[in-house]
Amino acid sequence: MAVICGILDSDFVLSCDDKARGGLENDILLFNRDDVDYSAITLDASNKTICSNFQLKSGKTGYLLQGVKQVNSTAWETVPQEFGFDTVKHIFNGVILTPNSANKEQAEKLNSGGKYVIVVNRKYKGTNNYDAFEIYGLSSGLGLESMTYNSKENNGIISFVLASLEGEDETGVPKTLLETDYATTLLAFEAKFAQA
Repeated sequence: MAVICGILDSDFVLSCDDKARGGLENDILLFNRDDVDYSAITLDASNKTICSNFQLKSGKTGYLLQGVKQVNSTAWETVPQEFGFDTVKHIFNGVILTPNSANKEQAEKLNSGGKYVIVVNRKYKGTNNYDAFEIYGLSSGLGLESMTYNSKENNGIISFVLASLEGEDETGVPKTLLETDYATTLLAFEAKFAQA
């Protein structure tokens, strides 16, 4: 029997009370991909785009990237494939607002070939705040695509892009992260998902 994928089974419903809203909250969390405990990750049985448990390995934590206004942003785009399912490129545009030596040291580590997972808190929260948090790069991780600094541009900040690497795109859109409810997820986010 043939397997058929890509069959819609529900309407795209417009809600006048749940309108789209652009932007991210100021703080972002970055994780070394190797620190994520993939054996403990759980997806919602009825909607595989919802991650109901995001967990790190013992002794690991996330790393805060502080922002202001709308200096950080996320994006994703479909990457058509000729001989297989289309994939999705996840993109994170980040800014290091203080180019001091401590932050430059971390920037240099970003520039050394690691893979990362990003968790963001969006301005758009959805009904009951269920859609606030998203995870980028959960499956394959994001690598450094570019990093730039110019003392005469953008007040001398360091800007960088983490994105799905060529040939290592994600199989789907960024996951929504909802651990029970918004308050529980926010508490875990504020604790950087740290594991004892």
